[in-house]
Amino acid sequence: MSRAFVVSYARSDAEYAMRLAHHLRVHDLSVWIDADIRWGTSFTRAINSHIRQALAILVVMSPEAEKSEWVEREILEGQRSDRQFLPILLRGDRFFLLAATHYFDARGDRLPGRAEVEQLRELSEKALTGANDAPTIVLPQAPADDLVRTPASGAALRRIEAHLAGGETAHADILTTALLLDSVGRLSHGWLRQDDGDALPRALLDEVDALWARHSSGGFGFRAQARWRVSRPPDAGDELTVRDFSRMATALGWRTGGGATPRYGLFVERGQGRPGFFPTLRNPQLERYPSWHDQWMRTVLAVHRHLPAGGARW
Repeated sequence: MSRAFVVSYARSDAEYAMRLAHHLRVHDLSVWIDADIRWGTSFTRAINSHIRQALAILVVMSPEAEKSEWVEREILEGQRSDRQFLPILLRGDRFFLLAATHYFDARGDRLPGRAEVEQLRELSEKALTGANDAPTIVLPQAPADDLVRTPASGAALRRIEAHLAGGETAHADILTTALLLDSVGRLSHGWLRQDDGDALPRALLDEVDALWARHSSGGFGFRAQARWRVSRPPDAGDELTVRDFSRMATALGWRTGGGATPRYGLFVERGQGRPGFFPTLRNPQLERYPSWHDQWMRTVLAVHRHLPAGGARW
């Protein structure tokens, strides 16, 4: 199977999606869209296979796509597989799950222009020739204060629970991080500062923790993670530090040996069955940028700064 740019879209946006695919193919770019699925092929298997090998995933964003379970699953699977996303805003607002990723403004049925096509070609050429560091594309986008349409916390919690019940741990993990970021207005930034921990709703942390604990027999969740702190030196002080994050990462299995922390897809593979491993609070959208590890550490410390040792209640 050859690698290609994958177009993710809702049925109502099929006309634009087909024009987009044709437009990019005219410029000699390899594009895959679900209309290419052959008769008798497993629909789900074909989509997942192409997403996991995609050069990048072009998500056509619209209110209808936002409500589509298929589109959400494609986004989650792409993030789970460390794929780059190139959102395209056709109508409405940018997506909850892609709020930290720049998008191309296609409102008015605009197609990517010469500059965007050249960026796609550069990405394709480097990826297909085996270059280790394919470029991160930054597409032009509307002002940063554009609205992000986000689900109510109850709806997001139900989606997390559905993924946990279906054994889709990584999908639930990505949604958990997004929900907590959104609860303090940091969704478009993609990470938390230390003081953001003060604003996190304790009731929401309780609900998230309860979901993870219930679907793992108590093995996952924030209280399960907080047990590492019983071994923290008594003179360490009240505030959590970089050294504490290092101890925590080792205790939870986030860090093994002396090697670099792998990207999200490889990272979560080793988490099954490790007590306290999930939720990881990692944001795959950021992991193409040099500062991602520091931002992840800050997010973890912001969430955990109020957790008591031993997993007691807040």
